[in-house]
Amino acid sequence: MDLFMPLLAILPIIVVGVLMVGFMWPSARAMPVGLLFAAVTAFAVWEVPFGQLLAASLAGIINALDILLIVFGAILILQLMRKSGGMDGISGSMASISNDRRVQVLIIAWLFGSFLEGAAGFGTPAAVAAPLLMGMGFPPLIAAIITLVANSAAVSFGAVGVPIRGGFEALRDVVTLPDTMTFSHFLHDIAIQTGILHLVLGTFMPLVLVCLMTKMAEGSFKKGREIWLLALFAGAVFTIPQMLIAVFFGPELPALLGALIGLPIFLFVISKGFLMPREDWDFPERSSWPSHWEGKIKAGTRSQDDSPVMKGWLAWLPYIIVGLLLLVTRLEQLPFSDWLQQWEVGREDFFGTGIGASISPLYNPGVIPFALIAVIIPLVHKMGWKDVLDAGKQTFSMVGSATVALVSALVMVYIMMNSGGTDGRESMLMVVAQAASDVAGAQWYFLAPLVGTLGTFISGSNTVSNIMFGVLQHDTAFQSGLPVTPVLALQAVGGAAGNMICVHNVVAVLTTVGLLGKEGLVIRKNVIIGVTYSLLAGIFIWVAANFFWFDKLLIIGEI
Repeated sequence: MDLFMPLLAILPIIVVGVLMVGFMWPSARAMPVGLLFAAVTAFAVWEVPFGQLLAASLAGIINALDILLIVFGAILILQLMRKSGGMDGISGSMASISNDRRVQVLIIAWLFGSFLEGAAGFGTPAAVAAPLLMGMGFPPLIAAIITLVANSAAVSFGAVGVPIRGGFEALRDVVTLPDTMTFSHFLHDIAIQTGILHLVLGTFMPLVLVCLMTKMAEGSFKKGREIWLLALFAGAVFTIPQMLIAVFFGPELPALLGALIGLPIFLFVISKGFLMPREDWDFPERSSWPSHWEGKIKAGTRSQDDSPVMKGWLAWLPYIIVGLLLLVTRLEQLPFSDWLQQWEVGREDFFGTGIGASISPLYNPGVIPFALIAVIIPLVHKMGWKDVLDAGKQTFSMVGSATVALVSALVMVYIMMNSGGTDGRESMLMVVAQAASDVAGAQWYFLAPLVGTLGTFISGSNTVSNIMFGVLQHDTAFQSGLPVTPVLALQAVGGAAGNMICVHNVVAVLTTVGLLGKEGLVIRKNVIIGVTYSLLAGIFIWVAANFFWFDKLLIIGEI
């Protein structure tokens, strides 16, 4: 088989990987280079007309803006909450529940981290939860590793569903759907299957967390295994609601509402002593800690400025309202969803190429409810204008680099996706998909999640991984004769697992705990867990496909 054209077709993605992993370039620098390679290859080798390249670029930019609205709104609310003291109020309402370090990990790293992922995503959970654990006395290195591993099962639905809602947006013009199915229903099916996979695997992650922590602390899994039932309960109170919400409401609410449901249930249960260990467990004496456990910031200290103390209910109020508004505007039984989708911006056909894109701004969560809540928070939390402006500046600073990376990634993928010709010439992504199908065939179930993991490791984002590889996964599944939606669910789950080891997240969390420079150590600790999570997802789908009533189990319908 001639591999020259497939390798040439995937060269832009290879270039991005080499620049980010080999040369440690940030995605904001590497993605534009990948875009340049895609445009040159499409124009020079695939002979794509300039008008077609421009149309594909405009479609990518429009869809990138749709994603960025959500990212901006989610991060703005988070920054406002940090400035107002709301985040300290939220964390303070949980930190004093138990003195057992294992229980604290279940509350802060797992459940609170999952809430942060559902509300904001984009590296927020570990960057917020790790300093909180460190301030409670956790060794900084262990706090960083644990919070990264915990940020797994919620990632596919992070930032109110951006990895699925925005990450697979490029498929809108690719996938062939039955007449009875809309693209929203298609994304809903992916969300259902993703939720099932995270239920099967994610329920065990809290047990992995406590066992990993005790192993690092004292060389044994024993103390972690002692609370196996409580750990599994912590997993189930999140993953079961997350899966059910994915089934009934789609990709936007599972992580956010799953955590808002699971967290109070877990706090209530442990406050009553149910499943609690007989004796509290703590780390060894500080004098015996290895030197690499701490850096510039010592355990028991906080890396952020002190913020005003706030009552728990008032601190939680903005996010509760966000969840309720999202719920109301997504219920098909209510008229709000249709109303918000009536206004569209964009065009169906750019320059007569048949390539187009449009978005519904009011239906975008970044506008309703995020922008609405962002206006209310300063009033409810009685913030000064200086803090509001600082929150806005920090948000623009954080979103700036994400804008370059997301726009470049989407434009790159749209060019590669629309590089086919009217003479029957296959697009760049289809050429790669055909090669992958020839090599893997029906065994693609095992490789699909690993591709997602690789994409997140390279790009630093589950969303960008889905953008880069979503169409490729779709085309490979189609060429291999596999149902498309389970393969895309594996892409989403694999991308979530990659969150544990992606360089961006590792650098961000190590910066917050004062251990920058330990990236290699953290990645080596987490890579086995992340890859195992991905492989088990592929094995589960393969077993379901070969030995069980697959169509009923995964609700794949005709695709």
